[in-house]
Amino acid sequence: MGYQERIVFPISSSLDRISIGAKRPNADDVRIIGGRGYDLRQPIPIKYQAVRERFLNARNNFWTPNDIPMGEDKKQWLTGELTDAEMWLFKTNISYLTASDNLVPDNLDNAIIEHITASELRQYLRWQIAEEANHLESYLFILESFGLDEQGQGQIFNLYQEVPELTNKLNWNLQFTNNVVSSEAPVGSLEAHRNLLEDLVSYYVFEYLFFPIGFSQIFALAQAGKLRNTAQQYMYIYRDETSHAQNGLWMILQIIRENPILWNVAMQERSRAIINEAVALEAAYAKAVMPNGGVVGMSVATYIEFAQFMANSACRNLGLKLLFPVKSHPLPWMSHYELKQEVNFFEGRVQDYRTGSSLDWD
Repeated sequence: MGYQERIVFPISSSLDRISIGAKRPNADDVRIIGGRGYDLRQPIPIKYQAVRERFLNARNNFWTPNDIPMGEDKKQWLTGELTDAEMWLFKTNISYLTASDNLVPDNLDNAIIEHITASELRQYLRWQIAEEANHLESYLFILESFGLDEQGQGQIFNLYQEVPELTNKLNWNLQFTNNVVSSEAPVGSLEAHRNLLEDLVSYYVFEYLFFPIGFSQIFALAQAGKLRNTAQQYMYIYRDETSHAQNGLWMILQIIRENPILWNVAMQERSRAIINEAVALEAAYAKAVMPNGGVVGMSVATYIEFAQFMANSACRNLGLKLLFPVKSHPLPWMSHYELKQEVNFFEGRVQDYRTGSSLDWD
């Protein structure tokens, strides 16, 4: 009997009508995708305790942009302390990240959650959507704090629709979302699962590769004493995105454990190709936002090498053959911009950082 023939449609959905006398969910029946015969609205049983702990940790670590004073950056902005190259880098960076933090929740809301049949994972993904909204507010708060009016902010935010290399990166991720949304394959079918897995890999690349190397540009400016308040905002966002990437990786690996037929040679090679495509897009992006070869502390060549390093790490995490000969981290100082947080996601003990803690610069 083939995989398709074993699937009984439809799978469990939060849009199913409520039935009197329906059986309570059983943990043995619950699956990340393709679960059926139980009501998704019930928060128990919790089968995936790690996901529940991730949700609780994320809630405990919630922050708001207004917690971070922006006076130093406003002074630098108004007094012309940033070079033209640094200004261009900042503007294209915040424009791309603003559009990116729209794409991620839209992908979750429109493409992914419909397929997820574990209540605790759906709960975490809903919280992730809220965190992405908070990131958008942070980018808006940064530009507002510089004293820019709506027209000035709009000119910066709109750059992702004016610079082809920014547009291309965003459209690349959108194609995977739209492959899931526009597919005529029934939810729970092998084709739908394949489309979903490709989408999850592409957005794991987003959270694990695109975001950190984008943040590294602003951290490089901070290393040179520029936009240090903005870098603090990015540090909080970086912490969130790291958690999202960890959850995304866990989700991919758990789906593979429960559906090993999906992770065949073709899907593994497709995943390597997706990661390789991402690096090519990053290389083009780097040249567009650093047209003079880079800024102090961040050259185009180093940026691309960092992308390759992160691509190799993503491959390693997914059990795939590495793509690039890069051996060591080209930006070891990036560790200075990681909020201290030691979390065992399978025990859920946050040992450092709570809302209101301060960030001290050396």
